[in-house]
Amino acid sequence: MRKYFYFRTEADEDADDDIATSVMIPCDNLVGMFPTSDTALTLTFKPVLRNVSDGQDGNVANNDTIILNVSSNQHKEVMGAIARAANATGPQYSDGFIVVADDATTDFDGTTKAAIYLDANISSCGAIAIAAVLS
Repeated sequence: MRKYFYFRTEADEDADDDIATSVMIPCDNLVGMFPTSDTALTLTFKPVLRNVSDGQDGNVANNDTIILNVSSNQHKEVMGAIARAANATGPQYSDGFIVVADDATTDFDGTTKAAIYLDANISSCGAIAIAAVLS
């Protein structure tokens, strides 16, 4: 079964209505992870949308990025947690759905709820950048 990472930056589930606020990406599309500041970890993925423009030789990258806000200098711990989840086979991953960062704190019915993070060192999903389709 294929596994997917889920990310959401939107705090209110009622306003979660576009690719810039939530996305689910196949785990095997993860290309790399790297610190971009003391408190930011950038994940790079093969693109959700088409990644090669017409007439090109196929070597043009059009990667998507997710920025996670993390505890100061805890990048390695978060990267390890993401790698372990992607490779885990336990019952908590049997549906193929892995929530890495879900900032939603208001449910559809207005009920307050806790945000969900894969690791305690993740404080929020900073940004979701899905690259535009090349043409």
